[in-house]
Amino acid sequence: MADKYTKKAVASSPEPDWKQVQVEKEHQPAKQKSMVTYANLEQQKAHQVAQKASCDERIAELEDQMSKVEAAAKK
Repeated sequence: MADKYTKKAVASSPEPDWKQVQVEKEHQPAKQKSMVTYANLEQQKAHQVAQKASCDERIAELEDQMSKVEAAAKK
């Protein structure tokens, strides 16, 4: 069964921005629940994108070093 997302009612006024609304996520297979917001997921995605960019830069550096080592080894 897929994960289930349910909007939770919060006693607050005024109505928060929809990105800040808490949604309960029921995980499968064991029923686990956690509270998430769209804004929180946006932050996690931005963090992952930044990490990916950093990893891509490091990979490029390593590939450059590898080509230099290969060239030196083949001399």
